[in-house]
Order: sequence, then structure tokens, then C-alpha cells
Amino acid sequence: MEVNLCFWILGLYLALPLEGINPPLCQTGYTIAKIGSGCSDIDECGEDLRICGEWGTCHNRKGSYWCSCLQGFHQEGDISSKCVDVNECIGAGNKYPCGENGTCWNLEGSYRCHCLPGFTTYGNNQTKCQELNCDPFATQSTPEQTLPGFDSLLSLLRNKCLVLSNSSGLAGATEKTGETLLTVLANVTDVLQLQSNGGNSGKVTTLLRTVENSIRLIAPQLRENVSRINTSHTEVEVVVRRDRTPPRGPVRLTNENIQLDTTWETAIGDDKNYPGFGFAILLSYKSLQTLTNSTEQLSSRVVTVSVSNPNTTNLSEPVILTFKHLKSSDANTTCVYWSEDGEGAWSIQGCTSVMSNSTHTVCSCTHLSSFALLRGIQENKKCRQLPLVMWVGASVALACAVLSLLMTLWCRFISKKRNGGSRPEQRFNL
Repeated sequence: MEVNLCFWILGLYLALPLEGINPPLCQTGYTIAKIGSGCSDIDECGEDLRICGEWGTCHNRKGSYWCSCLQGFHQEGDISSKCVDVNECIGAGNKYPCGENGTCWNLEGSYRCHCLPGFTTYGNNQTKCQELNCDPFATQSTPEQTLPGFDSLLSLLRNKCLVLSNSSGLAGATEKTGETLLTVLANVTDVLQLQSNGGNSGKVTTLLRTVENSIRLIAPQLRENVSRINTSHTEVEVVVRRDRTPPRGPVRLTNENIQLDTTWETAIGDDKNYPGFGFAILLSYKSLQTLTNSTEQLSSRVVTVSVSNPNTTNLSEPVILTFKHLKSSDANTTCVYWSEDGEGAWSIQGCTSVMSNSTHTVCSCTHLSSFALLRGIQENKKCRQLPLVMWVGASVALACAVLSLLMTLWCRFISKKRNGGSRPEQRFNL
């Protein structure tokens, strides 16, 4: 009777569904689901839906589980620990995520930068605060610099610049988006370049400088990684990369007539000053073809190249520009850039021709500006050198003639002197 009672109690114990209690025959993470079955895996994820925390996802595996965290969260323990917020403002190796001119505010799963007045994140709350100078967008009052639509564009960009520099880096602080401003710039540039054709060099300089300054303000505000606009007279492509670490590798921008090849290392510059984004810009002018100097004729379209690197006067690696000739018969083309010295003129300094044929010319340039190809510039140089050669030759010939005349007079003088001294001797002999 006592034996039967013991078996009855043992059977009752095995039949009870004691949740969370593992029979001694099963390893940790396994249990016996019913009498007579072997050990089976415990689904910890199903038993506790918040086992990885609010910001984690549970992944069951045999005998255990592991947690994966959303961006901005991490595990302070092992792989089965709950996900907690990352404090980016004091993270290791990230002492100043907003730069020395910004304050970092930690958020749940993220952070936000607030900038001092005069500095901006260009609407991206997670980039370093950059100094923003709005002076280049002041309206010009000089008559020779005034172009149709020029003042309205500068006024729009200046207002945008002032708002950015006083917005403390808050997103949505401005009405105009980067894409809207880029469209406005392209449309105004259509008019500006037509008005610059046949004008003075000062207007060409004003146009090119304004476009370059404007697009450098607009590019960091673009939301898309790649932006393209193609109007009647302007074609622009901008590529933007945003990351906490500087991007690496090649960068290529192309349009119908020009190709730019560079690297993100060149576009970014010094990694120590990396603001959290980088960009490269290729803007082609379709109608800027007439220059003030009639002896210089464009063999390609004019293009403005710009990058986020603020130091582009002497690049560590040259950028490569491949131009398509306006005419397939163009030959003896020269790579040039627009120099702002004086009123402005084309210059060959810092640009060399790598390869050229009847249809294309490849240029290598160690600085950034606005570039083009000129045809006939070598012949023009020879023509300018010809008067100098003629003057040198004429001077040498004149010097030789004078010397010859002096020698003749000297010889005659010596001859007369000798003849005059011999006559008394002749009379004496007689």
C-alpha cells in the first residue's frame, strides 16, 4: 500500500505543469513539455516579450536567446542584456560630436546639436556646428557687377544664411529647402550667363564667384544623396554623403559634356575638421561661350567645380576633368581656369593637359575654380611673342650696323694718319 502511494505521488508530480521549473534531467534553457517526452528548448522570447527591453528585439536560439538593439541603443552587459540608450554626447572617442562651438543634447536613441550664434549645422541636427559667413551674399552696388536677377538671388541667400546662423541648429527653422534653392539658383544662372556673354570680365567674375558661393551654401542643405537639375542653360549635379566618419573612395560626376573624377579624401580635406558631411559639385554653363577677348575662343563649356573642403587652393591630389570639345575639329586646346586677378581672365596656372584628341581633352588641376578649354591660345602666345622677337632682332641688327660704321670710320682714321706721316719721308728720299 505504501509503495503504490509513492508511485501515485511521483506520477502526480511529473504531471503538474510547473512553469519555470526544469526537471533535473534537462540543461539550462530546456524543459520537459509533457510526461514521456524529452527535453525541449524554452522560447524565452515568447515567454517574455520585453526580455530585451523596449528598444531591443529578441532572437531565440537553442538553449538561450540574444538581443539586437535599434540604432542609438546598446547593451551594457552580454548579448542577452536589455537594450539601453547610448549617450552620444559623452560616448568614448566622441567628446565633441557637435564641435567646440555647439552644445550636445542627448535624446532617447539620438542627440541634437545646438550652435552658438554665427554657427550652423545647416539643418542637420547631428553634424558639427560650422562657422557661417553671410558677407558674400551682401547685395553689390557697383554698376559693372549688377546683373539681372543678381540682387534678388543674393537677397534670398542672405536671408537664408542669416536664419541658419541664428537657428541654433534646429531642423525646420527655414522655409526654403536645399532642393528649392538649387532650382532657384539654376534658373537665375540661366539669365546671368546670357547677360555675361560679350560683357566685361568683371561681370563674368561676379557670375562665377556668386554661383560658387551660392552652391556651397546650398549643398549641405540638400536632403538627397544625389541631386540633379538640367535647365535650358545650366546643368548641375551635387553628391552629398553624411556619416559620423569621413567617407572614402572615388567620386565621379558627369553630364553631357564634362566628367569630374576625384576622391572623397580630396572633397573632405583634413579629417580633423570633418563636420559630419561632405559634398562635391559639378555645374556646367551651356551658354557662357563669348569672352571679352576676341582672340580667345572656348573649345568647351565652362564648368564650376566645388567641394566641402574649405582649402582648395593647393589640393593634395589633382582633380581630373574630361571635356568634350564643342567641335570635333578643335585642336591645340589648352586647359584653363578663370582667375579673379584684376578684372578676371583665363589662366593656365595649376592646370595641365593629360591627354587630348579631336573630340576630348583630359585636364589635371591642383586647385578648384571654374574651368574650360581654349583653342588658339598657343598661337596667340606665339603672336604676342613675335613683336618681341622682331624688336630683339632689329636691335641686334642696328647694333651691328653701328659697330660696323664705327669700325669703318676707325679704319679710315688710322689709314689717313699713316698716309700723312709718310709724305715727308718720301720727299726726303727724293
